[in-house]
Amino acid sequence: MSEKENYEYYAKKFGIPVEDIVWYNHGICYDRIIVKTLTSAEAIGKKVNGDTVNGGMYHGMPLGGIHTYQQYGKTVYDVMC
Repeated sequence: MSEKENYEYYAKKFGIPVEDIVWYNHGICYDRIIVKTLTSAEAIGKKVNGDTVNGGMYHGMPLGGIHTYQQYGKTVYDVMC
């Protein structure tokens, strides 16, 4: 699957605009997605509410946490999902 197809899949999965996705990492125990808007970050958080990390050092940690930081002078939102 191409990066564009991946972003379209995750946009549909989380109910967010595809253009909000900055980066996505599919991990073994949990995934991370970086988005441009707090609205999208909160939508992702609501979708994974109640789920936890499956294995590894963070096993059992709740998903949906949002971390805000600056990237290239703009605020982005990093969500564990």
